[in-house]
Parts: sequence; structure tokens; C-alpha cells
Amino acid sequence: MLNLNRLGQKFVHLARRIKSETAGLALIEFAYSLPIFLGLGFYGVEVANLSITQMKMSQVALNMADNASRIGTLNSSLGSKQVNESEVNDVFQAAEIQAGHIDIYRNGRTVLSSLEVNALGGQEIKWQRCKGMQQDDSEYGGEGTGENSNSFTGMGDSANRIQASGSAAVMFVELTYTYQPLFGDMFIGKKNLRQEAVYTVRDNRELGTDPLNNVPAARKSTCDKYDAILPQTSDEDIAAAEEAAAAEEEALKANGNPGGKPNNCLLGLICLPKVKTGDDDD
Repeated sequence: MLNLNRLGQKFVHLARRIKSETAGLALIEFAYSLPIFLGLGFYGVEVANLSITQMKMSQVALNMADNASRIGTLNSSLGSKQVNESEVNDVFQAAEIQAGHIDIYRNGRTVLSSLEVNALGGQEIKWQRCKGMQQDDSEYGGEGTGENSNSFTGMGDSANRIQASGSAAVMFVELTYTYQPLFGDMFIGKKNLRQEAVYTVRDNRELGTDPLNNVPAARKSTCDKYDAILPQTSDEDIAAAEEAAAAEEEALKANGNPGGKPNNCLLGLICLPKVKTGDDDD
């Protein structure tokens, strides 16, 4: 019994010492608060990176429209500049270089439209070129929109439409991009970013015609393709991607397009266009 009392007294004494002990208290508090501060710090980094990416997309769109407004080769007999497909591809190349590691064509898409006045005096998307594997198309229509009517009012915000004049075309850029978060879905997840930019053509450019075709079909940046093919892409890589895409498309057709997911992307260069199934919305 005596031993039990002494043991109890020792326990009480030890408990009092522990209660009054303050050494290491700050370390314990830091350990409790560290996850909160780390979370806030990582969240701040993610938000800052998103803001920087959004700003970069804005700058890329502006410079792309600016560059597109300057391209063209002077035709001495016409006295005006003619745009060719190679120069259009150079505009897309410049945008990719400016965007850097963001990979705007593997994670997004750009649409370049030449807005002009048609034969009836209305607005028309005379020609349109696209680049990117993301399956987003122009919100204002494809090439030829407004060709035979006056109903097409231009491009841009419905309250403030951008329109071309009879003497100059307008280069209109639509850039869409899926933001790739630094920390996965931990904080904000993927976000769809969109930017638009417009510049009036600076020089006397030949209007009413498509860009001169001076590149192979595989390198022509038409909007019926979803690709990341750029001027520096080798012919061998293009051929391999096209062969893989053709084989994949045949396989999907043979299998009845199972799962309704035919927008497969191959070799980081080409995505198959999405084929609608009975389950898709119109």
C-alpha cells in the first residue's frame, strides 16, 4: 500500500512538472500550424501561376493578331501584298515560341480569321486558319460565314461587334487554352482560358482571296484538323502521326466508335475530330 502511495505521489509530481514545462512549446505550435501555412503558400503559388498564364495568353493573342496584320509578300503587278500559307504558319510558330513551356497547341487552340467586306457590303470571314489539338472552334463561325448575305454582323462581343472596312481586312484571333495546374486538382483544378485580340491590317493587302498555297497539304493550317504541326516539325514525324491517325480512325469505325471517344491524340501532333454518336447532344 505504501508503494502505491509513493507511486501515486511520483505520478502527480511528474504531471505537475509536465504541466509547468514550456520548453518545446513553440515547436509544437509550429508543427500544428505548418500544414496550414504550406497550404496557403501552395495555393498562393497556384493562383499566381494562373494569373501569369492568363496574362501570357492575352499577350500571345495580341501579338498573334499584330503579326498576322503585317504578313504578306508584295506583288509588283498588283501593287499590294499577298498572304501565303507559309507566312500564316510562321504566325502560329511565333505564338508557340512566345508561349514557351505552356504548350498552347497541345493544351489549347488558336483560330485566326480574316474578317473582310463581302460583295454585298456585309461582313464575311473570308478565310480562317487554326492550330492546336484542343477541339475548340470559332465562336463566330467558320470560313465563309457571311459570304452571301448581310446578316453576319461581325466578330466579338455582341454589344460591340468588330467589323472590317471596305479597304482593309481585320485579323481576329481566338485563343483557348486549358490551364494545367501545378498541384493537380488540389486547389483550383484545370480551367478553360479564353482570349480574343484584333488588329486591322496595316498594309495594302489583296482582299477577297485565300492565302496562296505554297505548302504541302499536311502543313496547311486548315480548321478541319486538330494538330500541333509547326514549320520545324519534320516530314517523318508528320507522316508517322498521319499514319497512326488513319489507322486509329479505321479501328474506331470498325468497332462502331465504342464509348463515343474518338478524339484520340496521337504522337503529340494530331487529334482525331470528335464524331458525334446517338448519345451526344446536338
